[in-house]
Amino acid sequence: DVVSTAWYAKYVDDVTAKELMGGSNGKFDPNGNMNRAMLVTVLYRMAGSPDVEGKVSEVFADCKDGSYYADAVLWASQNNIVSGRGESAFAPLATMTRQEMAVILYNYSVFKGAAEVTEPELAYADAESVASWALAAVDYCTDAKLMNGVTDTTFDPAGSANRAMGATVLVRLMEAAA
Repeated sequence: DVVSTAWYAKYVDDVTAKELMGGSNGKFDPNGNMNRAMLVTVLYRMAGSPDVEGKVSEVFADCKDGSYYADAVLWASQNNIVSGRGESAFAPLATMTRQEMAVILYNYSVFKGAAEVTEPELAYADAESVASWALAAVDYCTDAKLMNGVTDTTFDPAGSANRAMGATVLVRLMEAAA
């Protein structure tokens, strides 16, 4: 289901070849929603799938111990890469917004040694729509060329992140680290 001429084909090929992302039943589903558990799991794999201590269910009540994402979410929480949606919920299967994706990518980058953004400046026409908790992350992801606007002038912070976008930003993240 990934046409070789699609803008995201190279990125999907890269993440599947590196076994960072997969599909099911021979399909990648590029337009399918990217959820929070998927992104965190790929970042965990990129970090070498380090051992974790504890149970994810003790941190986030809506995460299941033993699930494919359990160790990844626990690791990401312990390393300040993710926080929950509310006090004890992570919403692992919830569709991620573009600004949530930016925050997770930014926090991972800081975890890996990137400098924190202290005075974010966004040139997008919809910059006022970016949540205050995501300003630094959107600024970082834009400047680092991990994420682009949906147009030349808009970011669409509340828009949904799909799997093609996820594959693209993950390859860009790996290339930036190389």
